[in-house]
Amino acid sequence: EDAAVALGDAITAYGTSMTDQVLVVLRRDLPCAKSQPAMTQEEYKRRQNDIDSHTDSQLYSCGSLAPKLRKGGAGRIGCGDCQVTRPKAPWEATDGCVYLIRELCVRLCTAGGANGTGTMVLTDDILLPIMEELVDVCRVRHFPQSDDLRTTLWKQLPVIANALGKQRFKRIYLQLFLELLMKNLDGSRPGGSTSQLSVHAAGQCAGELGNLVGNSIFRGRLEEDWQGQVFDRVMEERRQRMQRLPSGPVKEDGFSPFGPSGVMMPTSPMGGRLNASGGSRIGVASSGGATGSQFVTPGTSPVDVL
Repeated sequence: EDAAVALGDAITAYGTSMTDQVLVVLRRDLPCAKSQPAMTQEEYKRRQNDIDSHTDSQLYSCGSLAPKLRKGGAGRIGCGDCQVTRPKAPWEATDGCVYLIRELCVRLCTAGGANGTGTMVLTDDILLPIMEELVDVCRVRHFPQSDDLRTTLWKQLPVIANALGKQRFKRIYLQLFLELLMKNLDGSRPGGSTSQLSVHAAGQCAGELGNLVGNSIFRGRLEEDWQGQVFDRVMEERRQRMQRLPSGPVKEDGFSPFGPSGVMMPTSPMGGRLNASGGSRIGVASSGGATGSQFVTPGTSPVDVL
């Protein structure tokens, strides 16, 4: 993601020449997830839990080996400047391209784009084939991290849609993603193999896109009955979760993080000293005299406020 942001900054600084170079990289790396070696979820878990593959291997700990791994000399020591690295996996290249598409749309499709003139530089003739390839490559399911790839897509798609604008996204691009989005949400049923992170991101994406184009319009674009049922179920679940959220620091069951309401506490440690009769003054309200202890409701003393 940081690399995509850096390339976006370069586009803003250098204009069309940099845009053309970034598009070449994007078109080259976007389909890479299709070449990811196949692996089932069971194989992936077995590999991760294989004792032999993790025995007698080099151990790495954040910072502890930094002096041995440093490459920048004194003053440049740490896990951010070490020689421990590996080539990126093919699916990771595609994952990075999702962020790059976001940067292109945000910087070249919104008012006051890369050149500050408000002119749309990224036309549909350029963007539409890229988005079609994006949908196609995100359908892959032959490796365990494919759910992570779709999670990235669903998190970035609302940003892309807002950058393109309601009318443009609804007219040209919305229909491209609906089938894949609904299949991802349908995988949340019992027995489904879709990761919960991917399902949650897909639900949030559907809600935000529905808010952008209108829930009735969004649902009307769903071509199959099962897709409409999935959308209705997800929206109802989101509505119920929102209703269960607390509206303030005091929860519905009356619990407060500041303690029970109405309990009187001394304003200082000395406020709980014994009185002349030997009884503690904690919990005894002052009668208002000048010599009486002062009590405050928990959470409102200067110490609590700080």
